[in-house]
Amino acid sequence: MNAGRATAAAPRRRGRKRRVGTVVGLSVVAVLMIGTLTVALGAQTMVSRVSCATNTIDVTVGVSDDVAPAVRHIGQYFNAQHRTISGRCAVIHVVSEQSATQAAQVAGQKPAGGRPVDAWIPDSSLWVDVARSSPSGAQLVQPTGTTVARSPLMVVMPRSVAAQMPAFGTQVGWQFLLPETVGGPATALGLRVEFPDPAQSSAGLATLIELQRLLGSGPAALADFTKFVFNVQVTPPFTSGTSLASLVNIAEPPRNGRVVTVTSEQAVVQYDKSHPDQPLSGRYPTEGSYELDYPYVLTSSDPLKLRAAVAFEDALKSNYAKSYVRYEGFRSANGAASGWVSQYGLTTSQPNLATPPPPGQAETALQAWSRLGLGSRDLALIDVSEQMATPVAANGTTLEQVLSQVATVGMSQFPNGTQMGIWSFASHLNGTQPYKELVSVGPVLGEAGLTTRRQAILQTDQTYQPVAGAPAALYSTILAGYKQMTATYQARYTNAVLVITAGVDNAPGDISAATLTNDLRTLYDPKRRVEIIMLVLGGKGDVSALQQISAATGGQAYEITSPSQVSSVFFAAIARRLCAPNPSCAT
Repeated sequence: MNAGRATAAAPRRRGRKRRVGTVVGLSVVAVLMIGTLTVALGAQTMVSRVSCATNTIDVTVGVSDDVAPAVRHIGQYFNAQHRTISGRCAVIHVVSEQSATQAAQVAGQKPAGGRPVDAWIPDSSLWVDVARSSPSGAQLVQPTGTTVARSPLMVVMPRSVAAQMPAFGTQVGWQFLLPETVGGPATALGLRVEFPDPAQSSAGLATLIELQRLLGSGPAALADFTKFVFNVQVTPPFTSGTSLASLVNIAEPPRNGRVVTVTSEQAVVQYDKSHPDQPLSGRYPTEGSYELDYPYVLTSSDPLKLRAAVAFEDALKSNYAKSYVRYEGFRSANGAASGWVSQYGLTTSQPNLATPPPPGQAETALQAWSRLGLGSRDLALIDVSEQMATPVAANGTTLEQVLSQVATVGMSQFPNGTQMGIWSFASHLNGTQPYKELVSVGPVLGEAGLTTRRQAILQTDQTYQPVAGAPAALYSTILAGYKQMTATYQARYTNAVLVITAGVDNAPGDISAATLTNDLRTLYDPKRRVEIIMLVLGGKGDVSALQQISAATGGQAYEITSPSQVSSVFFAAIARRLCAPNPSCAT
């Protein structure tokens, strides 16, 4: 029985050995297979990495300076995923530049500093509008509809300045930036508006558009807009905490400047984070804040680069990207802000937003800014004929004395970029000529003898005396001045002949108004435009004839009855630049 049990047991032991052997064999095979698969996968990964190192589709993304750190981080996140397009790895390279500069580059108006960008993230759709205003830009620039980040604009000043400004209060509108003469408090409060150059800054460009909308249209609105432009201090953009620190420094002793500017919410957040003991005071404009919207735009004509750029668009729309832009102080595409920004007095809810401007408005605003920014190059013709001795007030004030006041007030309005010269005129004032050069045409800050040209002109303004018995050869003087300015025309300026006169031409043998008008029409060259602007004093001149003379050059004649009118007339005359080539829109 024992032997039987032993005999029966033996086969079971042999069978177990076979099964164990089989299991061991399978395990070895499995290990070998897993090892082989691991090696294969490792080799594939290595091949993929080698491929991504040597076989890539390189996409250059031009990005606004302020959002560049966030986009660069998202680009690294994307590159680590080794996304392939037609067997090649898509690799994102982020280059930062001012949006205005990149707009000119993608529109083909300015050579690219490095390689052309294949995609673009400006800080505002305004620059997309500007870029697409050129034929090449319209063909190349392709909006995707994707917004990377958002940041509303704020009216901002140092907290120390705001403490002195009850008018800053809790609500502030765009009009806070306007001078008192245009209905704003800025000049009355002694504020200096540090205005970001619209040619470089989205904040400045958007503010310019909002103020144009606020002021309206028509001659008076154009003059008011011109007053604003001439009353601000143009600065580089305040797009970072560092640049805003320079604004705060102006408000500190010994300068104690009362300054205000416009910048983005994100720039304020970044400044306040790094200066918790010296935060800024900021307000979202009550009429509605313009919002920087950081659009993603395609700018390549290469099909593979476009496919890679579209793949990167997915990364820009990811939850990871949304979280990271909020971390950097921006709002994500849906307008959501990180809760921590409330620590700095900013709202996490969506502020009231302005209606986006229509297509073409950004380009129109830039053209207006450019025209007003042109320096003036002017020859002023000053009437010193006997007519200017006419009393115009009970106290005996003469036209010449009024003229001196007019000239002094007018001269103070001209910016430092002006070129100017002065002639006086009567009849036979300089031998056979009816005019005499007192100050040559040149930069007002340039030297004129022992002083600057501006000082020389101001001193001359106080010395005008009517020449007894001398009639006025007004028309021949205007013709000579016009020929002089046409012959010396400079394209970088608005060139004009300014005539301050009683408007009477009574010199024997002088040319007629009709002859002058015909001669001017013959000489007029729209490509070398020289305007005649007249200020007619005293009410004795033939204003209708003088209007025709001015109109022959695209100019205008203004009748002056009080020195207090000079400032408004000055800005009305400058505002005519906004209407070129149809200056009549300003009249």
